[in-house]
Amino acid sequence: MMLPAVAWAQADAAPVRLSAVEAGQQRDRIEAVGEARAARSVTLYPESTGIVTRLNVAAGERVEAGETLVELESAQARNALQRASAELRDARNRLERYESGKGAGTFSPTTLENVRREVEIARLTREQAQLDLADRSRQAPFAGHLGLTDLEVGQRVDPDTPITTLDDRQTLRVRFRLAGHYHGQLVVGDRITLTAWARPERPVSATIQAIDSRIDRDTGTFQLEARLDNRDDRFRPGMRFRITRVLAGPRHASIPATALQWGDNGAYVWRVEAGTAERVNVTLVARQADQGLVDGPRESGDDVVSEGAQRWRPGIEVRIIDSATLDDYPRIDAVRDAPAQ
Repeated sequence: MMLPAVAWAQADAAPVRLSAVEAGQQRDRIEAVGEARAARSVTLYPESTGIVTRLNVAAGERVEAGETLVELESAQARNALQRASAELRDARNRLERYESGKGAGTFSPTTLENVRREVEIARLTREQAQLDLADRSRQAPFAGHLGLTDLEVGQRVDPDTPITTLDDRQTLRVRFRLAGHYHGQLVVGDRITLTAWARPERPVSATIQAIDSRIDRDTGTFQLEARLDNRDDRFRPGMRFRITRVLAGPRHASIPATALQWGDNGAYVWRVEAGTAERVNVTLVARQADQGLVDGPRESGDDVVSEGAQRWRPGIEVRIIDSATLDDYPRIDAVRDAPAQ
């Protein structure tokens, strides 16, 4: 806000321009480094020992939940299931015959109870055989992208042999740490800006979904986790991101940076009272672009000298100028000098 032109009595008074003091808010820019993780990520292992007969793993390929990735030789497991199924049928038929003669007193209650127990044991044996057969193959537990594999058809594996990795990367979790004094200034649901080191030209936005409940005693930091939508599959688990966020701080008086002067006792500004200059000490809180946030005897709506305060002294008479009048001068066309001969 510029005041209109006012001419004081002395024609040779120092010309100055005034600017209004405004209300400003301190803003802290926080930065951190985070690492991306898949929303769900597992390393797959076989459930049993055996020879690989089928391998359906291609690095980078997307698979659906339940899709078979590896099959092991399963002849013995199939035979065991058939045998257990036959034994269960025999036990059930025997129980049916015994129960049909129960009314005639042909079989004792103890005999019937033993036959029922044999049926239950046969049923459990068949269920175990079914589980053993199912363990001869490995399916994808959820939809995602496969990693590399070192397996080959014909290779013998056991439950400690890794098959491959599976990542659900449609959503990435980005974990990062902040200094403890920021705890409580960010909440779940806040938005942050992420910039991948590999792709700095395209920042993206993410949402904070979890905040640790304690400050690490060794580092004085706490951990946060943000959720990044990655349905376009631009980013990969393990990528590093620069994380930025601007936090609103306390409110202070905002003045043009050109109004701030420095002396032996620190920062100060000039104000004009009854046509003369008066020096007012202030405390610089922060700089924001071409503005300065200060504390001191200045309030919103007051005026400070923003231009023309060089080599001033208290009590000097001043002449306030209006910046709008500076635009009334006629245009001067620039002319290039002729080269010297």
